[in-house]
Amino acid sequence: MWDSIQSVFQPTTSPPQLYRNLAVALIGSFVLLALLHRFLGPRGRRWLIAFVTFVGGLYLGLEYFLPVRTAVLWPTAIPNPNPDRGANLLTPGIEPVGIMMSVIGAFTVGLGIYSLCQVHGRSLGQRRPGWHNSLAFFLAMVAMLVFGFWAHYLPKVDEASAVMPVPRAIYEMLFSGLFMPLQAATFSLLAFYIASAAYRAFRIRTAEAGLMMAAAFIVMIGQVPVGAWVTSGLPTTGALAFFRLEALGEWIMTWLNAPAQRGIVFGVAIGGLAMSLRIWLSLERGTFFSEQG
Repeated sequence: MWDSIQSVFQPTTSPPQLYRNLAVALIGSFVLLALLHRFLGPRGRRWLIAFVTFVGGLYLGLEYFLPVRTAVLWPTAIPNPNPDRGANLLTPGIEPVGIMMSVIGAFTVGLGIYSLCQVHGRSLGQRRPGWHNSLAFFLAMVAMLVFGFWAHYLPKVDEASAVMPVPRAIYEMLFSGLFMPLQAATFSLLAFYIASAAYRAFRIRTAEAGLMMAAAFIVMIGQVPVGAWVTSGLPTTGALAFFRLEALGEWIMTWLNAPAQRGIVFGVAIGGLAMSLRIWLSLERGTFFSEQG
C-alpha cells in the first residue's frame, strides 16, 4: 500500500505518461470541482474550506514536531527512503505537499490576472475616466506575453557571434528598456515620501520629538566625514572618546536602535503566529466567510 501511494507522486520521464497524467489530473479536478459546486451549498463549501485548511496546517505541524529516525520512518518499520536524514511517517509527503502549494500559488497568480482583466476590461468597455491606462495595461500584457514566449521558444544560438533575433530584441527592449526604468522610477518616488514623512516626524513639538530629532542628527552627522571633523579634537581613547560623533552614532545604533528593532520583530513574529493560528482554525474568516454569514 505504501509503495502504491509513493508511486502516485513519483516523477515521470516519459512524455506520453506525463501528458496522460496531466490530462487525468485536469479532468479529475474539473469534475471534482463541478460536483462540489453542484452538491455543496454555501455552508458546505465553508466547512470544506475550513476542514482542508485545518488538515493542511495539522500535517505540516505534525511532520515538524514528531520524532524522527534514520533507518525507518517513525513510528513504523517502513524503510527510510533517505537514510542520511531523519524522517517520520509524514516526511515523504512534504515534497508533494510543497509541489501542491506551488501549483495553488500559480493558480492564485492566474486568478489575479483574471481579476485585473475584469477590472480593466470593464473600465475600457464603459470608457470610464482613465480608460487609456486600462488600454495600456492590455497592450503591455499582450506584448510581453507574445514576445516573451516567442523569445523563450526560439532555437538557442550563440549570443556572442550571432545577431539577436527580432523577437528577442523586442522583448529585451520591453523588459530592460521600458519595464526596468519604470520600476526604478516608481521606487525612486518613495524617496520623496520618506523625506515628507521625516519632515513631519522631526517637527519638534514635544520632548519625545526633540529627543528623536537629536538622536537622528547625531546618527546622520556621525556617518559622514563632517561629523568626524567636528569632533576631531577629542581623543580617540579614554572617556572623552565616547563623545565623538561617530562613536555616539554607533552607540545609539547598537545599544538603542538594535534592541528596539528586535522588539518590533519579536512583536511581528507573535502577531504572525496569532494570525496563522486564526487562519488555521478558520477564525479569520475573511471575505468569503463574511459573505456566507
